[in-house]
Amino acid sequence: MSDEIAPKGILLEYGISSEAKILEAAPLSADSTVSSMPHIPSVSASAVLGESSELPKGMVTCQGHNFESDGNSIDNIMKSMLTTGFQATNVGLAVQQIQEMRSWRLSDTDWKEGDDPALKDAFVRSSIRARIFLGYTSNQISSGQREILKFLVKNKMVDVLITTAG
Repeated sequence: MSDEIAPKGILLEYGISSEAKILEAAPLSADSTVSSMPHIPSVSASAVLGESSELPKGMVTCQGHNFESDGNSIDNIMKSMLTTGFQATNVGLAVQQIQEMRSWRLSDTDWKEGDDPALKDAFVRSSIRARIFLGYTSNQISSGQREILKFLVKNKMVDVLITTAG
C-alpha cells in the first residue's frame, strides 16, 4: 500500500510533500488562504476546502432538472439526466442510445454493391428497423422492475429479452 495520500501533482500544488503521511500532516497556519481554522489538518483542508478552479471550455456543467421552468414531462426529465451527474448521466446517455436505436432504419445507410439486392428498394429499406435486444439479470423482476419490462414488451419497444436464471 502506498504512503502517498493523493497524486503527486495535487500534493505539490498545495505545497505538501509527496512523502507526507496523513497522521503527520501539520495544521495550516492561521494566515492560510485554504482555511482560517488552523485545527484542520493541511491534508484535509487542501482536499476539501481548496479553492475551485475553472472548468475546461466546453465541459458540461453538472445541473439537475429544473422542475419550475423545464417542464415535468418524462422526456424533459430524461433529457436533464445528461447533466445531473453520477449514474443519472448514464441514464441520460442510455436514453439517447435507445432513441437512436428506435429511430434507426436501414435506409439510414446506403445500399452498396454486394448487399442483398432485395434490400435495394428505398421503401423496403425504410421499413427495416433495428432489432433491439434487452438483457437483464433475474433480480430485476423481484426488485420492482417487472412492470417496466412488461411495458417495454407490451408496447413492442424491445424485440428480444435475455435474462439470467435465478
